[in-house]
Amino acid sequence: MFKKVLQSLFDTSSEDDKTINILMVGASGVGKTSTLTAMYDKFNKVINENIALQLIPDDSTSNKLNKKLIELKKQIATDLIRTRPTLAGTKDFDEFKFIIAKDEDSKQRVNLVFKDFPGGYLETERKTVKAWIKESDVIIIPIDTPSLIEKNSIYNEEANAPEKLYDIFKSIKGSFETKNRLIIFVPLKSEKYLEGKLYYTNPIRDLVESEFSNLISLFHSKSLKNRVSTVITSIQTIGDIKFSMIEEEVEGRPVFIYKKKEFGAKYNPIDTEQPLKYILSFAIAEVMKKRSKLHKVLNRLFNLDSEFMEALKEFSKDYKQDHNFVILQGTEFLKPLENIEQK
Repeated sequence: MFKKVLQSLFDTSSEDDKTINILMVGASGVGKTSTLTAMYDKFNKVINENIALQLIPDDSTSNKLNKKLIELKKQIATDLIRTRPTLAGTKDFDEFKFIIAKDEDSKQRVNLVFKDFPGGYLETERKTVKAWIKESDVIIIPIDTPSLIEKNSIYNEEANAPEKLYDIFKSIKGSFETKNRLIIFVPLKSEKYLEGKLYYTNPIRDLVESEFSNLISLFHSKSLKNRVSTVITSIQTIGDIKFSMIEEEVEGRPVFIYKKKEFGAKYNPIDTEQPLKYILSFAIAEVMKKRSKLHKVLNRLFNLDSEFMEALKEFSKDYKQDHNFVILQGTEFLKPLENIEQK
């Protein structure tokens, strides 16, 4: 009871102070909403029952993601899936809001706000995109993996726009010198390239580093390398469906064909919770920095946040690090949570 009184009196953090803004920057059709859906669906399946945490969407987000989840599960029932990643697209800007907390009434929480916009905005709404990037704490760059790898990467610029992204980020480089950020490159639809022994020998990491070399070098520049953490996390968006082949239409535009791995395939995303683990490892440190000095002192004395912090620590501590999950720079922003309060 005494702890709750202290928490109520001295946790003066505003909702903005508890909020991490996450921008998803990528082409239309690359699978951003599908990834967010799988991330949400997987969270509650992988979290240990002893961890008192939930990823709780607001009503609008819940409705949108549940609708998308139904669509994804229906895709498994079809023999073929045809996609055409492109910057063009008519989808509107969208926002997905979550809290991570014991329950929705808890004051001990982190708010996660994901923003998603049509890939065409990279060409037609650059001023707006730059403003969103400036206000973001975490930037997710989804990468269509078959476009990255197949046919010597000839479709990569059209689908994933590494040079367009470089031009945009370079023009607002100064804004990255004022606060810490996490950049997550997320190769999607990676099922074909992560099968069996390919998991340890696939070219995903090397091609991300080469095809996005200008952007990665920008983040590693002298003025930014101590402000930006960059990570690669390769995920299997649906799990039991993998890339099969590319067809070219009359106009020469590519259509990517995906097939079931086997009869009876099910919706089975793999590692889609991993980006969230990296986000939480980064986010908690940033949220804690915004707290008042008085709250930090009282927290050390009375362990006001002990249960919440332990739950967060337990969930985010085992983010993957291997051939397909790589911290390129900024490991210090993803340190174990027990060191946060001592800063």
